[in-house]
Amino acid sequence: MKRRFMGIMLAATLAASLVACSSKDSSTTTATSTVNSEITAEEYADTIVANANIYKNYVTINSEDYLNREIDVDTSSYTVSDDDVNSQLETLLEQLTETENVYEGETKEGDVINLDYSGTLDGVAFSGGTATSYTYTVGSGSFIDDLDQGLIGLTVGQTYDIPCTFPSDYSSTDLAGKSVIFTVTVNYIEKDVVPELTDDWVATNASTLGYDGCTTVEELTAAVRANLETTAASNLVSAKYSAVYALITENLEVNDYPADELQQLLDTLNDNIQSEFDTYGSYYGITDLETYITTVYGFESTDAFNEYADEYAKSYLLEKMIVTIIAADNDITVTADEINTTGEELASYYGYDNYDAILSEYGNEMNAEIGYQCLYTNVTNFLADNSVLTTTTAE
Repeated sequence: MKRRFMGIMLAATLAASLVACSSKDSSTTTATSTVNSEITAEEYADTIVANANIYKNYVTINSEDYLNREIDVDTSSYTVSDDDVNSQLETLLEQLTETENVYEGETKEGDVINLDYSGTLDGVAFSGGTATSYTYTVGSGSFIDDLDQGLIGLTVGQTYDIPCTFPSDYSSTDLAGKSVIFTVTVNYIEKDVVPELTDDWVATNASTLGYDGCTTVEELTAAVRANLETTAASNLVSAKYSAVYALITENLEVNDYPADELQQLLDTLNDNIQSEFDTYGSYYGITDLETYITTVYGFESTDAFNEYADEYAKSYLLEKMIVTIIAADNDITVTADEINTTGEELASYYGYDNYDAILSEYGNEMNAEIGYQCLYTNVTNFLADNSVLTTTTAE
């Protein structure tokens, strides 16, 4: 469950500003603080060097720590093959699978069937033992065992008498341990039919699947390949960055962490998990936060939770310090257009009309939040571009 906790911890960064219960805070910060303040998108670039100078009081890194570092990354894991493309096309087809009623054949375990059945005890129908046009999955165990297994191998359209015995501990004492007859007719078997990949199918369904403009199989195949290659390239950059970052931090000494920013992260985390408990605690039948933390997230105690939160917050903040210092020392910046574009994407994802609506609700400190996310991306690309691969394919 700790992976789920990490997702909550990430709410202490960009997403948290949108899902936290509190609205914008009009307070400002001092010039010596790296805590996000109310700034415009245009002003964010000016904070990079200022924050880096503060962070350099806590950690020291030099260009030789991250430039032209040799890394071992299996690039074959980030290539796109024809099989990958075909697999993705199959996935798209399966997303629009249709159900067809088949009025012939024999039933087998796992089939979804439509049936009529009537149960009799000593020739007399009993309560709850009759249904028409009932949908059932053969072998699911929802019926008593004798009936469940008796539905295997039946021919569609034919009527069968299936002798069954109710379990001795059956909930109805009138039927417990009794032998009965179920008269059963399978009306049809429901079959999932995956559509065929044709130009007509593409022209009709591509936009529904997020591939606007594709009208032929050839166009869809090319678009799928392009998407997979974009994702693979992005994942390779992330893998390179992770490898370089591991080398940077391998023997890195951290003097301390900016106390106000660290506390802000922890406060946001605690606010979010409190909000989650307030929303979902009753669903789990839990009435106090401590029990929620130990039960839902699997921590032994709240002390263990707090220790994990502190370690995770420090890990996040260390990376932010390193990224910001590298950016400042290599003239890596973020433009207002980058922030606004990312803000619009975020607004669309969270259901806001536009980025201005987010700023109106949560304040201009969101420009700093999103600015750092853009900076992180730019530094990730920089480190990946300036790394040296020692292994390029799997052996």
